[in-house]
Formats: sequence, C-alpha cells, structure tokens
Amino acid sequence: IHRSQPWFHGRISREEAHRLIIQHGHIDGVFLIRESQRTPKGFVLTLSHHHKTKHFLVVPCEEDGQTYLTVDTGQTKFTDLIQLVDFYQINRGVLPCSLKHYCTRVPL
Repeated sequence: IHRSQPWFHGRISREEAHRLIIQHGHIDGVFLIRESQRTPKGFVLTLSHHHKTKHFLVVPCEEDGQTYLTVDTGQTKFTDLIQLVDFYQINRGVLPCSLKHYCTRVPL
C-alpha cells in the first residue's frame, strides 16, 4: 500500500536519500521514506532539519499478535507507513520538526 506513495523511495541508499533531500532544497520538514538496508522489515525516515539530514529508523514491533511500526521504541505505534506519515505531518513527536514536504520519486 505504501509503495504507491510519492514519499516512498524503496531500496535506496542513505547517501542517495541525502542527495535527494539536498535536491529538494534541504529546508526543514523535507522528507522521504526508504527501506532499511540493515533492519529486516524496517524502514528509514530521512528528514531535513537546520540544513542537516537526519535518519530515523522505523522498526516493526509486535504487540498482542499485531505488528506495528514505530520510530520511538513503541511509544507511538502505527499500522502502516501512511498512518505514520499522516501523524508526523501534524505532530512533531520525537522528530526535530514535523513532516512538511516530501521528496518525489525519480522515475526509473
């Protein structure tokens, strides 16, 4: 379901994510989500804040047989990435700023 979202970039490297953030102006709140290269079934939220690129690991966690995604060790849980993005566009939570502008995917 998240694969069709314009902010989802699939399996790109940390360096490529950083490059895309810079191309999109490197202003506060510019973000994208990519698959984690190290954490199985995990994702990375890459976000620009104060002209720095920050990477937040989005990990799956299980509770009562249900799998959730979290960036804050389970304090705030989401059933999918769309819900996570919607939440952090409104709330800052543990992030340095809210999500404002997504990096569009480059067509293959």
